[in-house]
Amino acid sequence: MEVFESTEKTSIIFWRVVTIATGWLVLLFVGSYLITPASILTVVMNDLDITEATAAALVSMPQVTATVVGIPVGLYLDRVQTRGVVPAAAVVLLIGSVGDWFAGGAGNISLLIASRLFAGAGMFVLWVVCINVASSTVPPTRRATATSVIISGYPAGYALGQFSAPRVAEIVGWPGVFPLFGAAVLVSSVVFYFAVGNVTRFETPAESPTFAEFRQVFVNRNIWSIVIVTVLAYSLYMVFNSWMPTYIIQQYDISLAESGTFVALFPAVGIIARPVGGWVSDVVLNQRRRPIFAASFVGAIVVTVALFYTIRVTILVMMLILAGVVIQLQIGLLYQSAQEFVDPKAAGTAVSIASVAGWLGSFVAPVIAGELVAITGSYVIILWFAGSLGVAGGFSVWRMSESGIDMAPS
Repeated sequence: MEVFESTEKTSIIFWRVVTIATGWLVLLFVGSYLITPASILTVVMNDLDITEATAAALVSMPQVTATVVGIPVGLYLDRVQTRGVVPAAAVVLLIGSVGDWFAGGAGNISLLIASRLFAGAGMFVLWVVCINVASSTVPPTRRATATSVIISGYPAGYALGQFSAPRVAEIVGWPGVFPLFGAAVLVSSVVFYFAVGNVTRFETPAESPTFAEFRQVFVNRNIWSIVIVTVLAYSLYMVFNSWMPTYIIQQYDISLAESGTFVALFPAVGIIARPVGGWVSDVVLNQRRRPIFAASFVGAIVVTVALFYTIRVTILVMMLILAGVVIQLQIGLLYQSAQEFVDPKAAGTAVSIASVAGWLGSFVAPVIAGELVAITGSYVIILWFAGSLGVAGGFSVWRMSESGIDMAPS
């Protein structure tokens, strides 16, 4: 009997690890696909003859789709077995990435925007499902850690995209980079699909949420606090990711490939920073979330100020690494905190609302930064903008409630 129980426990742990690892791979390649245009922005701008603002919008097109379809998708995912939608969502993203290939090769900016918008639907579904699966496979005291671990695949994907896209583009041309990442998403999603079928889910609600339970999500003041904080956190994150390669090229005498390599460090450290943020919140802070949020925004302000006075590339690289750490400490916690404010049956809806907020910030902030650059004619304005986001984020955290300790859904 003891041998049987030991074997069963080992099997449960094994499939939990496999599920989170394969979900991590899915988000790795989703993130790589999403960020690809940012690392080759100057090439895309020259080939398509577009402005800085249009180029920044191109990076964020999938987030536009996520912002539009996010809440309906969340409502749907709370009513179905999410495992079944994974391969279909990956196929949608693959089709969009192939469309990017054709559009980029033809120099058709309208088609390229449309294909990126289409791929965004698949991207969003995969994101929400990965978060929900990670949260439901571990006990409540470790959910922030599990969620932070699985979504650390996303910044790893940003790093992979920033680093590899310029180099792959030299071989296959920049339009050919998109379908390569799209195909990788499909392959990894199939493996994830089979892993989820074998994992033991922890406290998964047996019933679909009622209309009243859905309504409680949307009238919950705490959820809207999370929305504001998430918008600001992702705005900071994407301003650095989308504009730092171009900023570095303009301010320092280095190549596009070198710039991509340096900026790749910013999301790459999220592989460690996001799980550390979740672990510190769960273990050290006894499931409190707000201290991590506050430290993240205050740290971002300090680093942004330091960047104003940075004149050497070596110091710049150190500041980018530090910025990547402090900004990403809170990313995984945002989605866990959103779930803690609502009934477990509406967790998918809560995650979707927080995700929509994140995508909204990811889309709007780089475009605003591009407009500010166009108006002022200086890339230094990006740092002013980032600092302002940090200040707004710190104030918002000061005003929000704590989700992680003895909080009942309100």
